[in-house]
Amino acid sequence: MSLDVFLQAFRDGDAAPADPAAIAAILTPFIVTREASFASLKTADGEADCYGLGSDSLTINHASGRIIWDIVVNVAKEANLAIMPAGCAVCIVDQSARNHLPPELQDDVIYVRSGADLLDVIHGS
Repeated sequence: MSLDVFLQAFRDGDAAPADPAAIAAILTPFIVTREASFASLKTADGEADCYGLGSDSLTINHASGRIIWDIVVNVAKEANLAIMPAGCAVCIVDQSARNHLPPELQDDVIYVRSGADLLDVIHGS
């Protein structure tokens, strides 16, 4: 799927730095090629492109399979990131994260616990 999925930390209504080490700890086992901040990810049932490694935010696209969506949710949990699939509601993995979103993002928020939950949001939009 060529949908862009953005992951960003927020604190007190503003974009905030993420923990690149927490992100790398989750993604490194799935990286098959890496060039600067870009990585190609491979799972048992699919793949995805990842942009922004080593930075404060990530973009995932060209995702296929189901495992990649669990990985996205795990990255969000470990690095306290909001998940923002293009054209969909903002997805959070911790209920308290809603209070940190910018006011303009707080109206359309869905709590997700798994990759299946995230896919439901994406397919429901």
